[in-house]
Amino acid sequence: MLLIIGSTAGVGTALVPSGDPDVNAYVPEPTLEPGTTTTLSVQVANNAQINTGAPANRERVTTARNVVVELDAGGTPVTVETPEHSIGSVSEARPGSARFEIDVPENAEPGRYKATVDMEFSYTSTMGEFTEQEATETRTETVTFEISDDPQFELTRADDTQLRADETGLFPVTVENTGGKAAEDVAVSLSSQSPEIRFGSGTGAVSRIDSLKPGETTEVTYEVRVGSGAPARLYNLNGHATYTDKQGIDGRDEDLSVGARVGSQRNDFNVGVKNSTVAVGSARLVAVTVTNNRDQRLTDIQASLGTSAPLDSDDDDGYIESLDPGESATVTFGLSATTDANPKTYAADLDFSYEDERGISRMSETYQLPVDVTADDGVQLLSIIPFAGGGLLLAGTAVYARQRPEILPWS
Repeated sequence: MLLIIGSTAGVGTALVPSGDPDVNAYVPEPTLEPGTTTTLSVQVANNAQINTGAPANRERVTTARNVVVELDAGGTPVTVETPEHSIGSVSEARPGSARFEIDVPENAEPGRYKATVDMEFSYTSTMGEFTEQEATETRTETVTFEISDDPQFELTRADDTQLRADETGLFPVTVENTGGKAAEDVAVSLSSQSPEIRFGSGTGAVSRIDSLKPGETTEVTYEVRVGSGAPARLYNLNGHATYTDKQGIDGRDEDLSVGARVGSQRNDFNVGVKNSTVAVGSARLVAVTVTNNRDQRLTDIQASLGTSAPLDSDDDDGYIESLDPGESATVTFGLSATTDANPKTYAADLDFSYEDERGISRMSETYQLPVDVTADDGVQLLSIIPFAGGGLLLAGTAVYARQRPEILPWS
């Protein structure tokens, strides 16, 4: 009987479930890019073992619960912005993951670095019939990450070029390879999220560069169309670059950007006239100064003057072969005022058709020229009629009096 009792007690002890979680840290994507704030993902796996007990209780005594993961990258060039994460439970079948926000300086030395991962967790070490024994444990692992020396790119505005609302302009961008390796066949793409900024007929455009060595810069240019309703402000253009390295491996640099400044809408030309005074019932030549207000050369500029009564023109066309930015020229028009015009200020309309530097025909806005109509400097016919009539009456009276002196009052 004693043998039977001892044997039974041994079996009961063997059936008490007990286990031991074995958590380990891994970094599946260990490469970080200089000059970025990125996410380093640390995966936590559980290679637990069960010491005693039935398989049905395995998960209970092998699962790591309330797992807290802390990343320490001290002594490396990077800064961990979110050093601690709670990831819940990690079982043999369900690994966990902690995502750490990492700042990588642009001047960080490329190479491989080590960081420490501390993992604190609780678990059920032993399960009795009525009680469970809980335990808390901390494991420390060392993981390795790499700061890449692959080609990296930075985009900046090449100059102070300002785009204008309701205009198509050229936008130069400086591209610099800030990485540690040369890049071949570089394609730099720009795109806009704003409906007011367009590249040709689409939302994006690509410029290509044959090669860029580390630290080398070059300039690429994009044609940008700005909508007429675009507010004057700084717009952000998104960019990315693709390339091939010296080993023929394709690479990609995401999350690039550059700012494009847009100014308010402006006139195509500045128009000025010194003397546009016309007398009633007369005509004169009026000289108009036309200045190119655009940032590009304009050609085949045809001016047209529009008038309405009491103004008229029998010479209402002008022509300018070309105007460089800021350059001026003079066109002359014939202008007249009808005899029934009231002396006051009227408006004549002036507009232009022209070709821009890409050979596209365009129409300008309409400009209004003030025209002052004044009374004739000579003696007007209507103004002398009363005096002429009075003079004739006096002269006739004198002649009649000489012929009939007896009718005079003093006779």
